[in-house]
Amino acid sequence: MAVSLVCGVLTTRLIMGEAGVEHYALYALLTVLPSLLAFTDLGAGAVIVNGVATSDDPRNDETLIAQLTSVGRIVVGFAIVLMLVNTVMLVSGGWTLALGDAGRLPHAGVAAWACLTVFCLGIPVGIWVRIMLGLRRNHVVILLQGLISPLTLLGVFVFTRLPAGAGHDFLAIASYAASFIVSAIGLALTWRSTAPLIPRAAAAVLHPRRHPGVRVMDVGWPMLAQLLSYPIAVSTQRYVLAQSGDAAQVAEYGVAAQVFLALNGLMMAAGVALWPSYSRRRHLGELRRGPAPMAWLFAGSVAAATALIWAFEDPIFAFITDGEVDVAAPTVLSFGLMVTCVAAVYPLGMFIMDRPGIRFQVVPTLAMAFGSLALSVWLAPVLGAPGPPLGNAIALLVCQVVPFSIYIARHRSRLMAPQPQDA
Repeated sequence: MAVSLVCGVLTTRLIMGEAGVEHYALYALLTVLPSLLAFTDLGAGAVIVNGVATSDDPRNDETLIAQLTSVGRIVVGFAIVLMLVNTVMLVSGGWTLALGDAGRLPHAGVAAWACLTVFCLGIPVGIWVRIMLGLRRNHVVILLQGLISPLTLLGVFVFTRLPAGAGHDFLAIASYAASFIVSAIGLALTWRSTAPLIPRAAAAVLHPRRHPGVRVMDVGWPMLAQLLSYPIAVSTQRYVLAQSGDAAQVAEYGVAAQVFLALNGLMMAAGVALWPSYSRRRHLGELRRGPAPMAWLFAGSVAAATALIWAFEDPIFAFITDGEVDVAAPTVLSFGLMVTCVAAVYPLGMFIMDRPGIRFQVVPTLAMAFGSLALSVWLAPVLGAPGPPLGNAIALLVCQVVPFSIYIARHRSRLMAPQPQDA
């Protein structure tokens, strides 16, 4: 987190200083695309996580190989369809239109097409993350992904040094190339540690008649609903605020988000690591207690961090913004409440990631997403910057924390017992 934050600041300063505001706007628009396409496996990757976590021999597990083959076909198909859409956008001028003012730069459309092309190439390669998560090696994923920001900074530096500003329109490719390089390294490490799992599945992907695979979308569709919830609930907040507030409020939100969404990312990374742990212990019959202690620990940690940030908010945000933006206490507290609720939800949600539990989560998660959006629209004009995160906190508490807790209490006997066919 520290390395990514420092490299991100340096990258922004480099682009602003060498290429200007317009090129930074293009860079910002293009680098956000992967977060809008976080469902490249259509949710079917959940099968891989639980399959690896519950397998006694992931290297030679025939069921796991069939699952990986089926998910591999999904991600390859998604990449092909996305590449076709990408090419149509380029030929039709759709990229120029979608990018707004930034699309007026000479090579903006080509840059967008090139970025998404690299992204499409990396979609099948990214399957390594699911396998590593199932192996309970989330720390490896985090450490490798920490290389993305330094590599992006290096790539941006190279592009800004091309003569006559030739690389300014293509700065965002550095981010995509960095992600692809890290994914290639991750796949190589995963390939080696699980061989012959990946080569056998890869060889079967292109032969559906000989290797029909297995059903995975019975879990995939419910997981897809969950993958769509974060962009709806969180990514829309600053756009809602931009429509109802002024530039100062948007800036205040952005500065607070820079701190609290980093904390949110830490909670999410730690929370996801609980998924294979719970699945494995359930499979072995070693699950002895529910997720409540971990939920209290996660939430309490964020609450303590929020109190610390609130106590020193003036010097912290004055340093970050060089005194240009005032972040009020209600904004700090509303963000802290939002991330505290996220921290409480993750252990609960990861505890119920078997097939019935994943299906149950669909309705509460979508209700949270759309409820959060509706509350943001309502509260932003009234409260300003604190409104959207406060709305999200309310939606998380009502639509996820409470229903998940009730579900765990009612189905405790099933969730604590070994399950022969985990998702």
